[in-house]
Amino acid sequence: MSDGKIILSEEDYSVLRRLVDSLERTGRLSQPHFNRLAREMRHAVVMNRGEIPSRVITMGSRINYTCKETGTTAEAILVFPAQAKDGESHVSILAPLGLALIGEREGTDVEYVAPGGTYQIRINKVEHTEITQAAART
Repeated sequence: MSDGKIILSEEDYSVLRRLVDSLERTGRLSQPHFNRLAREMRHAVVMNRGEIPSRVITMGSRINYTCKETGTTAEAILVFPAQAKDGESHVSILAPLGLALIGEREGTDVEYVAPGGTYQIRINKVEHTEITQAAART
């Protein structure tokens, strides 16, 4: 996190709050990356969707990034777990990359830990897309 606070729309905050509550009820908050989401949710800045700065990654953002280790460029769309699909660029908020991206800004460098090691990426471009609560429940 760049400044320690994620920015979320009111709708996304509500869905993610329920997700964190579910993780807590099932005892999965002991996992470090899930615990990180719970901590960040406690300090989240909640705004109307139209007020979120265009360079900030939030749910539904399309992110173009470069892996510093390999120099390869990729694209990801940050989604709720039910929307993540194998073989597509959808990245779940619960995946290590998704948790690393939420709240970051275009032009920043991000480091995250995932299976296989520690990775560093550069966020090249952020584009907001529409993502609905109905889609989050599918």
